[in-house]
Amino acid sequence: MTLNSGNSSSTADRTVIFDEVRKVLVEQCGTPDDIVVNLTEQDLMDELGLDSITLAYVFTYFEQKHDLTFENDDIDPLRYQTVSELIDVLAGRISEAAAEAR
Repeated sequence: MTLNSGNSSSTADRTVIFDEVRKVLVEQCGTPDDIVVNLTEQDLMDELGLDSITLAYVFTYFEQKHDLTFENDDIDPLRYQTVSELIDVLAGRISEAAAEAR
């Protein structure tokens, strides 16, 4: 995956991250396929039932795959209103790690 430096990521990067989130939701969290297939970045987190345990799985996946560290506050489901806000945090942290690795 190619990442931009700074806190922004390209559309392709967001797509890859979003696909990884979908994968975790299905494979590790048991989220029904029909919910994940129809998932959009504009969906509200509370309507999807994504709680702190589900977010812990998502963040653990990204920590392991991308060698990242997240804070406990990052896993708080009240921090995110939409899926897009979750993707923003993940993309930002991945971009920061890529910039630091240079």
